[in-house]
Amino acid sequence: GANGIVLLLLTAGIMATGRFFAGPLVHRLNPVGVLILSAALAALGLFMLSQITGPMIYVATVVYALGICYFWPTMIGLAAEYVPESGALGLSLVGGAGMLGSGIWLPIIGGWIDEHKAEAVAAGLEGGAVDLAAGQATLAQIMIFPLILVGLFVALYFWVRNRQTASELSGVHLSGEDLPTPASAR
Repeated sequence: GANGIVLLLLTAGIMATGRFFAGPLVHRLNPVGVLILSAALAALGLFMLSQITGPMIYVATVVYALGICYFWPTMIGLAAEYVPESGALGLSLVGGAGMLGSGIWLPIIGGWIDEHKAEAVAAGLEGGAVDLAAGQATLAQIMIFPLILVGLFVALYFWVRNRQTASELSGVHLSGEDLPTPASAR
């Protein structure tokens, strides 16, 4: 009973608004904390989308949109902040990795949808019920990606924390404030 265009617009609006006001959140949680929270919200949103129908689908969409809102800009910022030596190439590689991942996984996800549709038809469903069952089953399967990211981002959190602790012990500071301003920026 939900309008797909409204769900798309709701997601895009939340992402644009969230990114506009991202500064205080990133400074409060740090980039890795934002990534952990984003992955957890994305997983929760996908779980909700795979289980519920009706007007609550809008609530699930809000949760999912808040989850995916900060992934791309925070990953770019993380690369710039923690690996400044990578420069423009590092930022391009991070952005390109996301696009490459989409290109690789979208056909696979399409195959999952086809499989779930066949299962729904075999179970005796018809019409829109087939699409709903296939979509929800596929979303439940896709939920594994943000769950994996939660684990990876937690590991990244401890790696960054240990790296910062080691640099503090050696007297080296890794913050961007300690880096000299390049001549091209003066």
